Amino acid sequence: MPLTRAVGSYVMYPFDDPADQVSWEDFIVTTNPDGSRTSQTMSRFPGCTVVRHVTQTVAPDFSPIDGFVRLYVDNVFTGALIRRVEGDKLVSIRLPAGGEPIDMQTFPLDGPDMVLGYHPTTAEGWKLMKLDRTVKGPQTLRLFTVSMTWNGHTLDHGKKGEMSVEYMGEEEITTAAGTFACHRYVWHTGAHMDGDLQLWLTGPNAICARMDGDRRPFRYELSSYTETVFGDELELALHD
Repeated sequence: MPLTRAVGSYVMYPFDDPADQVSWEDFIVTTNPDGSRTSQTMSRFPGCTVVRHVTQTVAPDFSPIDGFVRLYVDNVFTGALIRRVEGDKLVSIRLPAGGEPIDMQTFPLDGPDMVLGYHPTTAEGWKLMKLDRTVKGPQTLRLFTVSMTWNGHTLDHGKKGEMSVEYMGEEEITTAAGTFACHRYVWHTGAHMDGDLQLWLTGPNAICARMDGDRRPFRYELSSYTETVFGDELELALHD
């Protein structure tokens, strides 16, 4: 099976001033030879108040496999976290910032539809891929996130939560990166987080092309996007 690599970036800006853009997130998403998907992201809040590196892999049906997060807050390294799904359990390893002993814990996963959250915009839509697009009205998203905060500025083994999501249908949008055929969702995250989020997901990798928040009136959208398909044939003759 070929390897597909998508590379891109996001900008963020306030609704009332689209010209006031700042760089937000850079990513590489690969569709691996076994059909799984891996997302590698670096997110940077303005002023580097939060800098987050995330690598996460999901199965062909978007079931979570593993993930890694490294977090900086106000220019200080606050720790890292490794996660791996083993059957119906999640193994979580926290790496403290000061070099203290690692903290490894195991948690039950509450059913095959529970998804893992790491906070990057690129793969935000991966959390929604267990929902049914034929259903009209709210559906329940069951999430085990590393940080139950709006900007992911904390990092621990995580918390479980349930939220309501609605699928709104297909829509075409245009950003600086191009025109994309999308599936649009409204995610009711609650007043303690982002309020209602609108997400436009594009392509077989469900990459987030745009995300709008109502509680904090900012837009996050693709500013660049390229995709490369690598075939199975050997491009160069390699010799021992």
